Amino acid sequence: SKATVSVLNWGDTLRVSITMARMAAVNVTASAIRVEPCSNEGRSPLWYNFNDGGLEAMVQGYRSALLRHEDYNALCQCETLQDFKMYLQTNTCYGEPPFLQDVSTLDPAVIKEKAQEKLVAEFNELREWADAPLSTFLDFITYDYMITNVLKLIQGARNNRDTLELITRMHPLGRFEGMGAIMADCSNVNAIYDTMTILELPIMKFFQHEQDRVEFESDQSSMEYIHAMFKKKYLEAFYDVCQEIGGQTWTVMKEILEFEADRTVIGLSRNCFGNKDIKPGLDRSKLFPNFGTLVDWHARIADCDDDDALRAVLGDEKGGLQHWRNLVAGGGALGDSSAASAMETRFIEHSIMLNRCSMANQFHYGVFYSWLKLREQELSNLYWICACIEMKSRDRIREFSEIFPVN
Repeated sequence: SKATVSVLNWGDTLRVSITMARMAAVNVTASAIRVEPCSNEGRSPLWYNFNDGGLEAMVQGYRSALLRHEDYNALCQCETLQDFKMYLQTNTCYGEPPFLQDVSTLDPAVIKEKAQEKLVAEFNELREWADAPLSTFLDFITYDYMITNVLKLIQGARNNRDTLELITRMHPLGRFEGMGAIMADCSNVNAIYDTMTILELPIMKFFQHEQDRVEFESDQSSMEYIHAMFKKKYLEAFYDVCQEIGGQTWTVMKEILEFEADRTVIGLSRNCFGNKDIKPGLDRSKLFPNFGTLVDWHARIADCDDDDALRAVLGDEKGGLQHWRNLVAGGGALGDSSAASAMETRFIEHSIMLNRCSMANQFHYGVFYSWLKLREQELSNLYWICACIEMKSRDRIREFSEIFPVN
């Protein structure tokens, strides 16, 4: 096959670009080479390497460029944002090319925005080269961001927000062709729904039933309710796609998505404490994804109205939920923001661990998902450090979750 390989200056990252001429090296038809629908056994490593190995090599190269403990130590010691910028451009992957070279005024938001642009460009390159079923998998990753953008449009329609302001708040990975048409018609939720249907946005497949449309369009439905509907349907659809792909992809993504589903259940339950009006008469369990380790306890969790009740359900020794009790433990009383923050930090650290373990394996699509999530955590860390430097809050500058912590 024809390939171009170049070694970047940062670390031992290997960037592999494979052209469409790879088929020409084999004297058989493409249909005989290409593995079509994946069975639940997935692909053999040989076929995986032929079809998707080059792109996985790119992602593993990106992984090697993630910031390490020593990088965070150096960044936390920077006195100014100019020092911060200099270290990133001199000692990390952010120096290839210098992502802040055209920025005259530094602030945390600009630094995060430029770092995000680099991440989006790398992801879009992977997506451009991918063939099915990897392309389908990568598309599903972007649907989560598309949903986030749609929710912002709905919120903007309800609050009469300026369309220009909405555009600046859209996540780049969730932008889609025809967004301008939706924003022009976002005077109400009904108009947004109709325009998205006409544009045949992929996320509209989650609202094929008439009852779903009624709930979506209702201005009486809270944003928490609409977000929960989207999240439930998205996670269930992504779970099914990963199961269809099968193999190591299913093994890895099953654990990751089940954690995200359970995390959604816990988060939604806590957000509803003292707020039974999320939708009058609603059985909260109907908003929970129908998979995960907590699925048999959805009804009991839905009835909880405070942290003590939630911990009591998770503390059921017969349920084998000690893991989740440990994550929620110390959640504190309703309204205790510091306790809730500590619980969210434990969730983040567990998610980092799952994604780090995912990238330690080969021959599966989970590495693409996990790399993106770890890089997003890195962006959050960079923003936090920058904000602390700008506000001179040295005592809180270490309050972030490292991707490769040193015990």
